[in-house]
Amino acid sequence: MPQLTRTRLEMCHRLIACRKIVGDRLGYGMCPSPILDMLLELFVTTHERRPVYSWSLCMFAHVPISTALRKMETMEQEGMVIREKTGRDRRRIQVCLTPEGRAAVEGLLDRLAQIYAGEPLSASVPPGPRHLPASGALSSQD
Repeated sequence: MPQLTRTRLEMCHRLIACRKIVGDRLGYGMCPSPILDMLLELFVTTHERRPVYSWSLCMFAHVPISTALRKMETMEQEGMVIREKTGRDRRRIQVCLTPEGRAAVEGLLDRLAQIYAGEPLSASVPPGPRHLPASGALSSQD
């Protein structure tokens, strides 16, 4: 595995651990971030070559199932993930990162790794090519 991939996976695991600590200490209802939680889980499982299904991804998001499903729909509409029915059971839906979704997570992990490595923080960090507005819907910057 290339060093960059190892660094990204380590950063992803650290971020998942941080999210768990915050959720455990403050309560997941106080600091929900289902899109981030689901994207991080999808990034890890992609590298581990494990399939992820919508039900388990809903559980990983730590929000009501209806909320997690809406967030998955938003991510799919924005081209971050794809959802596919598998086999004869129509309830079993596999969720995968798209190349665009993977690139977005990699960019996030790369920047966080730079910050944790001691790079100076800018007072005005410009948003990346994608951001999540107050509406909760992902959008591309113009």
